Amino acid sequence: MSEDAAAFAPAARSAALASGLGIRAVERVFRWSPAFVAARTLSGALRVSGIQLGTTSLFWGLPRLTGSGGVCSRLKIGEHCGFNVGCHFELDGLISIGDHVSVGHEVMFLTRTRDTSSGRKRAGKLGSADIEIGNGAWLGARCTILPGVKIGAGSVIGASVVVAKDVPPNVLLTGNRTVSLAKWR
Repeated sequence: MSEDAAAFAPAARSAALASGLGIRAVERVFRWSPAFVAARTLSGALRVSGIQLGTTSLFWGLPRLTGSGGVCSRLKIGEHCGFNVGCHFELDGLISIGDHVSVGHEVMFLTRTRDTSSGRKRAGKLGSADIEIGNGAWLGARCTILPGVKIGAGSVIGASVVVAKDVPPNVLLTGNRTVSLAKWR
């Protein structure tokens, strides 16, 4: 490799990652891989594509990443996290997930918002709001995390729950019922 090509290689890799080509290549390679097969390889490939994923965190199936621009730079995941199959990340805003977080299958993280202030056009200007998941949280199967939500450390979100507002630390949220986990210690 010539000096010019060697100098260009990091810049080309950065441009490819910023444009989303890295994640598209990962999707092409792992699309046909069965769930729970090659989880460490898949997680390593996601790291190489630009996702900030802790070295001890795993995806047991290919996640779906959507959004505009370089989506990989807007997903930050801590250490010792596990993500079941079918997770969906809408990455118009930042999604920050702490350490020791468990995520059930088909969980959706949505960051896209719309301006609804006008009565003439409710689906107004497009925006985004960040999502933050605290350390040690557990998100049950098929729950949906809406834009701007912060889930406190140690909280448990039940299956199929739609989380529309912030959840304090150490709380069990099942449907419209919230129970403090602190009293169970």
